[in-house]
Amino acid sequence: MLNLFNLQELCGMAKIAPLVRRMFNPKHVKFILIVVAIINALYLASLYLGKGPTLPRWSSSILRSGKISGGQSSSSQQAMPITSTVENGGENDQSTNGEKQNNDKSTTSPMTKKLYDIPKKPYDELTDAEKILDLLNQVTLDKQKYWLAHTELTHNELQIRVHDFLPQNWVDRPTVFYDPRFTLAVYVSEIKNQYLRKNPENKKFKIHEIVVPFAWSDWVDLTMLNEELVKPESSRKNCEYMKAVHHIPAKDPNYCVNNADLTEQDLEEMALPSTKFVPGFVVKKSPTNKASNEIRMWEGKSHLLTYAKNPLAMIILSKDGVYEAKIDTKKRIVDSDLFENYLRDNEITYDDPDTSIIMDPVKEFLDLSNKVLPNPLDPEDDEYGMVAKIKETNPDVSRELYLPDTAFDYRQDKIDKQIAEYQERIDKLHDLTRDELAFDQHSINLLRLTRNEKLYFDGLKYANQFPIEKEQTYFRMARLIFDVPENDKDAGWHYEWRFFNGALRYLKKGWNQDELLIREKVLLDRILRNWFRFANEKGIISWIAHGPLLSWYWDGLLFPFDEDIDIQMPAEELARFSKLYNQTLVIEEITEGFGKYFIDCSTFIHHRGKSYKENHIDARFIDIDTGSYIDITGLGVSDEPAPEKYSEMIAESERAGEVKKVYNCRNLHFSSYNELSPLRFTMMGGVPLYIPNRIEEILRDEYSQGMTSYTYEGFFFVDAINLWIHYSKLEFLFPDHKYYKEDGALDTEVFSSLVRSMGDAHVLKLLQKDEDILLEYYLTKDVTELHRKELTYLFDMPHGEKTLMGDVGHQRAEDEVSNNVEYHRLTSQFKFQKPFRRPLFNYEHIDKPAHHRD
Repeated sequence: MLNLFNLQELCGMAKIAPLVRRMFNPKHVKFILIVVAIINALYLASLYLGKGPTLPRWSSSILRSGKISGGQSSSSQQAMPITSTVENGGENDQSTNGEKQNNDKSTTSPMTKKLYDIPKKPYDELTDAEKILDLLNQVTLDKQKYWLAHTELTHNELQIRVHDFLPQNWVDRPTVFYDPRFTLAVYVSEIKNQYLRKNPENKKFKIHEIVVPFAWSDWVDLTMLNEELVKPESSRKNCEYMKAVHHIPAKDPNYCVNNADLTEQDLEEMALPSTKFVPGFVVKKSPTNKASNEIRMWEGKSHLLTYAKNPLAMIILSKDGVYEAKIDTKKRIVDSDLFENYLRDNEITYDDPDTSIIMDPVKEFLDLSNKVLPNPLDPEDDEYGMVAKIKETNPDVSRELYLPDTAFDYRQDKIDKQIAEYQERIDKLHDLTRDELAFDQHSINLLRLTRNEKLYFDGLKYANQFPIEKEQTYFRMARLIFDVPENDKDAGWHYEWRFFNGALRYLKKGWNQDELLIREKVLLDRILRNWFRFANEKGIISWIAHGPLLSWYWDGLLFPFDEDIDIQMPAEELARFSKLYNQTLVIEEITEGFGKYFIDCSTFIHHRGKSYKENHIDARFIDIDTGSYIDITGLGVSDEPAPEKYSEMIAESERAGEVKKVYNCRNLHFSSYNELSPLRFTMMGGVPLYIPNRIEEILRDEYSQGMTSYTYEGFFFVDAINLWIHYSKLEFLFPDHKYYKEDGALDTEVFSSLVRSMGDAHVLKLLQKDEDILLEYYLTKDVTELHRKELTYLFDMPHGEKTLMGDVGHQRAEDEVSNNVEYHRLTSQFKFQKPFRRPLFNYEHIDKPAHHRD
């Protein structure tokens, strides 16, 4: 770096060179000094921004600190926090020889696949099968080219300037900031330190002592609202802007309220200091009608900022248990003590206003795990012994789950009994608190209702007021206007309206169709994984149903053309699940990703008859980043007439004076007890879960051709790689065959025959030509082959594991399967595998922008 001393030294040399003397006259020296000062300033700035050679590499944060409108002043723009992502591994951390570089900071165990053994001979002498394995080895070795196949979490570190997040700097600032790394680092640190102070051994009876504030704006990306929050209130969007796009008027015209019409009582209910913190309009409830993609996003995000209620609790998942915290007041991180607690607990000083720090939620989570053991389910809370079975270490022991038929018997007598028991507790509490002679704190502690119990009790009473025909609709979706250029077919039925963040297949700027499909796979795989991670830790009985069950049958994966996941559980288990976990936020194991999921149970879960008000779904497990969800339905006894096939079974129960063993959901899908129990332990997409007993019987009833047809909506099942592939990607393999009819339509029978005949030579050509298929095969090969082996124990497979799916015979008898020790040894191997997909946050905000091609 040049300085004044260097210049004086140069001036001394000027005696020997007239040209140099002329250059160093006072005017020239002054000019050079100015230039050098500028260079020094730029150099120091580059060091501050992390571009110098001695600092980690930074990239500009790709998360919006806020959309600033074109007319916003520069001072307002500067008021928003500036953050940076630390590049730590993933696609920016490569090795050409397959070995990890020293600076790889991947935060899950890499679990890199072992390289396949290939004969050491010239490539041309390898068989097609060996060349396929060589291709797969290339995917393992070349992380830069095949980044999508390497799914460990990266880019988990975030640089911030401390001053930007101190509460005093947010006193009158309505804009919102969002980055999940910031939120999770702060909350995990807070929860860790509360555990260390209040409950270091993570005892169940002390869980209620861990309490944190909460605001949806810290957990969901609401920065779209900044576009309005930076404007003067008079210039902001209003309810009329929303209503102008609706296809019909909202059922409740007061669903939306303008800023000008808000009262002090409204602000108090929203826990907002003034209308300055409202984006121009408040959405109190779903408008229930159709609107554009943009309007649905505005409405949902406004609701979350204003009237949406907080969850009651949060659960952080881990591989060996969970961490729990109760949620209390509505406060943003920047309005509470959370960030200052984070600084104090991490011994960070910030006297200098330019102090910057690196926040890492993974580091915080690992520190939490090291200092406080996660809480496994207490055996007495393992209602059906499911957790004990899943965690059984003896490989010869069955993981099958035999359900009691009483689990499905949830009728009015049980509802009345619960209401009476809760009311009795409340009456006793009332007596204890109004009579000082009877006051007994210990009895009060035993009798008082938790917030979950109070919510559940209120729901019991409320639902009990309504006959089935008169109940109100509980769940609302983000209904969309379609048949327009931006959205040709997505009606919005697969998104919860509050958390809607744009239709999955809506082709917006900066995305292409392939990227949208990849994101959809990420969402579905991750939501399935985290539901069963939660359910398996908490002992909640559930199994996959409908489309996912059929998809499991074919290859142990989700269909690439399906957009939803369906889960069933016994009706009594549904009630227990709701009582314990309704309104809970579930957080993905942080070493795997930053997923957040909201449990929402309908008030009307206590009704088991047909729904007349779109209450077919009893509960949802909602991805709050997108609004996508798992549908959860309960199966139970009801008075609804069952299909003819169950008539004799029901008659036998009536003759014996027993409760019928035929159950239905509220959309009138029926199953018998023997079709469901015992539940069989299996794996889908690398996730251990349960399926019902009589797979074939259930699937043939629901999908008459589903177990035999090789094609659906242009996709064909390829036995050679155990994947569903669109025919447009397979046609080049059969240049000498005719598979189109005279009218130009694809002859699906002929094409299915060609696909069934595919061998190694076809597979090699396919994988060499199509990188997407190569990566999917690479990610799924091990589990689909394990699934095919599993099917040999469950179905008649004339050629064993080499049996084509079209040649699979009938399901084996229940006893034959249940008494097969080899089958149990196989299922004992079913554990959570490494995630198949990149974390959603990484894919959307790091990977996709870095690799996007128009």
